Amino acid sequence: MADIQDLKSQNLFNIKGWVAVVTGGGTGLGLFTATALAANGVKVYITGRRAEKIKSAGMQDSESGGSITAIQMDVTDKNSIKEVVKTISEKEKFVNLLVNNAGATSVNYGNIEGGTKQWTPGGDPKEVSEKMLSYQDFDDWTSIYKVNVASIYFTSMAFLPLLCAAREHGYQEAGNVINISSISGLTKESQWGQFSYNASKAATISLTEQLAVELKNPGLEVRVNTIAPGYFPSEMTPIDQYANEQKPYWREQWGIPFGRAGARQDYAQAIIGLAVNKYCSGSTLTIDGGYLLAHP
Repeated sequence: MADIQDLKSQNLFNIKGWVAVVTGGGTGLGLFTATALAANGVKVYITGRRAEKIKSAGMQDSESGGSITAIQMDVTDKNSIKEVVKTISEKEKFVNLLVNNAGATSVNYGNIEGGTKQWTPGGDPKEVSEKMLSYQDFDDWTSIYKVNVASIYFTSMAFLPLLCAAREHGYQEAGNVINISSISGLTKESQWGQFSYNASKAATISLTEQLAVELKNPGLEVRVNTIAPGYFPSEMTPIDQYANEQKPYWREQWGIPFGRAGARQDYAQAIIGLAVNKYCSGSTLTIDGGYLLAHP
């Protein structure tokens, strides 16, 4: 019988002993990510601007040997990023995985007045123009790009030496990068006026593809991929209050054909699978319960 040990799940997805960095790791999808990695034996460093949020997420898993350590960092400040890289370099000789998870959302013109009635452009051109000009300013666009796009570039470049150093310490490949984008960067809808947010998440995907091409070069060979999640519980998508709703509710109100929000197990499987696949780079993995099938 042929040797099948390399095809068993415990070997296919073995990340025990890895070192990972997760930005925005104190809440939501970042915390899902950090917890899943730590539960499988990874030493995880999470970063965030709010010290109290990230410190409360710290943990040590005695069974797997994994851990979560919090370090305060502002992803929109190059000096802050460099300082954290220095701090981690004093503790670790390499990084196997960088997850650029930190993100920001934008205002939504559909509910701009705080009510439940949603509005979509149509009718009188002057009314449409005035309403859509008034609900955001230039700063609303540039600030969200700093977090959702530019921070990914600067954080990835700052950690590049530690990522490449993984090969020097017994690993077959350099560390890899996973950028968290969104289905909002793929759908052609504005989703009730999230123009700046959706455009920034589309830019996240574009930046991922560019980095994957440039960092494939000899001497680097760093894989870069992105995950485009749909509706998962997070600070930006507070859907826990609807957890007991049945499938028709999710299909009708949220447009999810599979009839439920994403669970942390779904997310963990996507993160770990993409992290360990040594032949995958420049890819966008969509996990959205079929949302894009209904909203192309």
